[in-house]
Amino acid sequence: MAMDRVIEKKRKPLWQWMLIAAAVVSVLWLAWGMLADASIRTYRLPQEQTTIASVQFGAFEDITPIRGTIQPLNSVFLDAVDGGVVDAVLVEEGSFVEAGQPLLQLSNTDLRLNVARNDTSITEQLNNLSNISNTLETTKLNTERQLIEVEYRIQVLERQERRQLQLVNDNLVSREQYEAIVDELAYQRRVLENSKARQMLEERIRGDRQAQIALQVEKLEENLALSQSSFENLLVRAPIAGQLTSLPVEVGENKIRGQRLGQIDVVEQYKIVAQVDEYYVTRVAAEQSARFTLDGKPYLARVIKVYPEITDGTFEVDLVFEGAAPGNLRRGQTLQLDLTLGNPVESLLLPLGGFLQDTGGNWVFVVDANGEYATRRDIRTGRRNSRYLEITDGLESGERVITSSYSQMIEMERIQLTP
Repeated sequence: MAMDRVIEKKRKPLWQWMLIAAAVVSVLWLAWGMLADASIRTYRLPQEQTTIASVQFGAFEDITPIRGTIQPLNSVFLDAVDGGVVDAVLVEEGSFVEAGQPLLQLSNTDLRLNVARNDTSITEQLNNLSNISNTLETTKLNTERQLIEVEYRIQVLERQERRQLQLVNDNLVSREQYEAIVDELAYQRRVLENSKARQMLEERIRGDRQAQIALQVEKLEENLALSQSSFENLLVRAPIAGQLTSLPVEVGENKIRGQRLGQIDVVEQYKIVAQVDEYYVTRVAAEQSARFTLDGKPYLARVIKVYPEITDGTFEVDLVFEGAAPGNLRRGQTLQLDLTLGNPVESLLLPLGGFLQDTGGNWVFVVDANGEYATRRDIRTGRRNSRYLEITDGLESGERVITSSYSQMIEMERIQLTP
């Protein structure tokens, strides 16, 4: 009986094992790629709904667009100084007026009575001061007259003394008579000294009092003039020459003290009042220039004042025209200007788009070379103007970026661009 023979199984050649290993690695790599792709948050987006722009080097013009309004360079407001009822409107709104020209006539009965009472009171005080001054002058004259009388009495006594001395020596009169004259003469001389001292004191007092009276009279006269001028203020006059651009009053209307009556503009010179985004509040300063085009002609303007107050996300600046100003300007007319913040610099530039509002310029979606996917990437930015954003890190020249809005893709890591 024939015995069975064990047949040895042939081993696979090495090349087959290598082929199997390669196939297994390919399958594992494909599976890992599929799992990795599945873990990436991807948003499918048709290409026609996107805007793609290239990053490129260029001259960055450090400008920002601003919108300005034409305003007169100088304006004067008309306010009711004392108030009253409008009796007459003497000039129509929009007219050109001269300095000092009457514009409105107001009436105020209470003011008339107050002015009359003030005039009476001030006049009485002035009369009292005048009487005091006259009394001081009368006292001065009386003192001078007393001095004259004493000096005259001394002169007479001196002559009598000399005569009596001769008569006493000749024993023609008694010594007692002579001594009486001597005593009287000594007395009058002491009275003279006292009167002169009193005169000096009175002069000093009178000088001080007259200075006080003069100061009081000056103040009273100022008050009187002020009282009378308040009555004159009922006739409103133009303080400057210009155009009466506002006069919202009607006959019979009552205007209270301090209420606005109108406005006069100096129309020979204008300024531009513009609103600037608060993003540029630290970069806008006086003497910066702005350019604009009107009726096809270019013009220049210069910043003369920056207001630091921020309202509703903007702050205000005043500009004046450099060189010739445009003709036929109108108050309230709007202009679109480009405000220059610095000199042009060669920089890496990315065109502006809706993405800036969604990312704040902190990241973008960068399109790959095949144009099939766009991957999220962090970037750093610098300045920006009305057209470009300055890139300082994260992008290279020639790369393409989705610049349209990311509002529906903020949480995504990748965008798949579909035909």
